[in-house]
Amino acid sequence: MSRKLFPIAAVLSLFSFCQAAEEVPTIRVELRMLAFAPSLQQKDAFAHDPAAEVGAASVAAPIKTYLNHEFSTLQLKSRKVVFTTKPDRESLTREADRIGEVTLPEGVSSAILLFLPANAGGKGTCQIMTINDAVKAFPAGSYHATNLSPLPVRLMLEQKAFEFKSGQTMLIENPPVRAGNQSGMRTFAFKNNAWAQIATSLWPHPGKGRGVLVFFANPATGEIQLKAFDDVPPRAPAEAGKAAAKPVAR
Repeated sequence: MSRKLFPIAAVLSLFSFCQAAEEVPTIRVELRMLAFAPSLQQKDAFAHDPAAEVGAASVAAPIKTYLNHEFSTLQLKSRKVVFTTKPDRESLTREADRIGEVTLPEGVSSAILLFLPANAGGKGTCQIMTINDAVKAFPAGSYHATNLSPLPVRLMLEQKAFEFKSGQTMLIENPPVRAGNQSGMRTFAFKNNAWAQIATSLWPHPGKGRGVLVFFANPATGEIQLKAFDDVPPRAPAEAGKAAAKPVAR
């Protein structure tokens, strides 16, 4: 009797193995969307996994001009995410609905996505920069600074200088302060073979919070400027998921 059943059991075992082999494990990611300029904010924004099966639900992912504890959770079959202004999957093929796309770096499961103006000829209205939001990569009391300008720049906090080549990113931990827990801030751009001062200010220490800093060239004037976004303290793992966005089925 066992000999007659063995071939059937073997076939079922092989079927189960093939079915398991076809299942692609998903990657859980938590994303916070940040608009570089007010014109790029988008209340009706939806994140899609282009590798998901037909009919897969999108996730609401509003793009705001500020950062808080709210985030959107996605289960991805690949690391590519496409953003559109509509929840239906057909919006992936409609250029008028396309906002932009990003491929998350390996190992990044929590990120701030900074939505910047699209390059000429690019698909969608935005290009997207990924900032690793993990506690170790972006700890409390630090600045995440990026130079998106075409020139070298310098950030002075008190008497400590931080210099950036074009395209360079740097994490500035526990910035120096003076009395009152504030930093004297000055910025410079290197042009015409000299450092030219851009701006000066007085910054409070980020404390348990954080800051996102972006150097850029003003498209209207060509001048190099610095834009800063305040961020909340990093989430503890036990708190992850409390403010997760729900999938939007259409």
